[in-house]
Amino acid sequence: MVRGLTRSVVAGCGAALLAAAAAACTGSVESGGTQATLGDAPPVSNGDAQRGGSLQVLVAGTVATWDPQLMYVGPEAFFAQRTFARGLTAYGTGAHQRDILGDLATDAGTPSDGARTWAFTLRPGLTWQDGSPITCGDVRHGVARTFDRRTHIGGTNYASFLLDIPTQVTPEGLEKPVYAGPSDKAHEADFERAVSCNGRTITFRLRDSEPDFPRIVALPEFAPRKASADTTSDKASYAVMSSGPYRLKEPWVVGQGGTFVRNEHWDPRTDPIRQAYPDEIHVSSGLGETAVIQRLLNQQDDDAYAVSWVQASPTLRNQAGTGLQARLTFPYTGNVDYLAVNMRSKVMADPAVRKALELSTNRATYVTATGGEGAGTPAWSILSPTVDPTSVTPPPGARVEGDPEGARRILERAGVKLPVPLRVVYARSVLGDKAYAALAAGWERAGFDVQLTGVPPEEYYETIEKPTSVASYDVFRGVWTPDWPSAGGVLPALFDSRINIDSSGPGQDVGYFSSDAVNALIDKADATADPAARAKVWEQADAAVRGAGGYIALSATKALYLHGSGVQSYEDHPVGGIVDLATVAVR
Repeated sequence: MVRGLTRSVVAGCGAALLAAAAAACTGSVESGGTQATLGDAPPVSNGDAQRGGSLQVLVAGTVATWDPQLMYVGPEAFFAQRTFARGLTAYGTGAHQRDILGDLATDAGTPSDGARTWAFTLRPGLTWQDGSPITCGDVRHGVARTFDRRTHIGGTNYASFLLDIPTQVTPEGLEKPVYAGPSDKAHEADFERAVSCNGRTITFRLRDSEPDFPRIVALPEFAPRKASADTTSDKASYAVMSSGPYRLKEPWVVGQGGTFVRNEHWDPRTDPIRQAYPDEIHVSSGLGETAVIQRLLNQQDDDAYAVSWVQASPTLRNQAGTGLQARLTFPYTGNVDYLAVNMRSKVMADPAVRKALELSTNRATYVTATGGEGAGTPAWSILSPTVDPTSVTPPPGARVEGDPEGARRILERAGVKLPVPLRVVYARSVLGDKAYAALAAGWERAGFDVQLTGVPPEEYYETIEKPTSVASYDVFRGVWTPDWPSAGGVLPALFDSRINIDSSGPGQDVGYFSSDAVNALIDKADATADPAARAKVWEQADAAVRGAGGYIALSATKALYLHGSGVQSYEDHPVGGIVDLATVAVR
């Protein structure tokens, strides 16, 4: 985990979600904490799946870009990575969906110097859609583009904060790398010392140890890019130079879409992940969400062969007959709804109060109010099931409906004066209002006097990160999705006070949680190379935060997706969060 520069990194996916109410290994590295000895994952078994046909993809709204370096984590980025934008590493399929595998690279990387240096060797025979070879220089150029702040405005920016490149302090007081992208010849040597090529091997030198680096280079910002593909054209953001099984047949039409056809220069022998069953993938964009769902329900003409990442209402699950049920899926989104406890609040400073609040929290009514079992599962850890499948398993003796009577006894035994004032802030919405009213009912039975404050979603994140929030609220509503499925993408971002709390506010650590013991465990995890041993350290760190009452997990949220009856081998990917284009087929 990068120190000093990291606050800008962590203000990413989780920040966006909050604002909307709703961030020694070879072969592969398994997310469950064990080290795999795999080279290429075995092909996923897809029953009767066959090559051929046209898959339809229905997209609500417009696609922002097809430029890998400009993509943020999400459905469109995962679509691109499974079809035309390969990376050094990628997540597997079937039983290996949570495993990070070599993609363009022969394996998931070789660390040295305590995971401060990582080397990846490209597979032989890799080519672009024009038949030219994919080189180490192409990978380096793709990474270099992320340093150009004139053009790199939408994607993730981990390279800027992880690579060992000299920094400078801006007039605004921010510490940033001196290197400013491919056109910066004055600092090119600094970049090339951090990202070097030797034949087919690319080596990254980092500021600090980062055992999760194979997962980080799976992000689109680390995808290769041909320098000759760079252009100042307004249409450049949608131009595709494919390294995968599909290429764009004709120029993309903003607000309408385009068709991806087979890339004749993709060699399946160099790709252990993508089955590429359909002959073509037609993407229709610019649609309304309601229109997408209605088309999938009606299945007229080619819509019987359609998929989408538009989420349907959870109530559809209860209305569906047998035929429709077979076309519904309910994957975890990777999001976890939680409560961040204000550790500087006079009320919450008492451990007995924090314990009573957690014990009286009714996760069952919260899930019901937010849409029921089709919308989420009661959670006990901020690590989602995509990171830790046990996070939705209640601890021994825990009750999903809470225990307000037991919580009241804790308060009374501790001599706490009742009722206990409790100021809770959340992002206002129809479901949010219902959910927090349901939580408040349980808290009040335990002896709390609850004051709920709903803030407009577009103002919520700004509100809770203000320095004044510490004196205004006792509990904050939070939502977090890591940019990669690891505790290392969650716990430091939310609970490492060293990279969050300063005079400008709490950063992502909105509850001002600060613990030397937890910080020491974070450092220990960062320095632990063995995945299984590192997972145990992260487990200890999570337990320490929860044990101190730093947060209360509420729900691991789910999506509801609908696909056409002509779609075969349909499987939602737990990391990508949508249908896996690597293995889907049509009848």
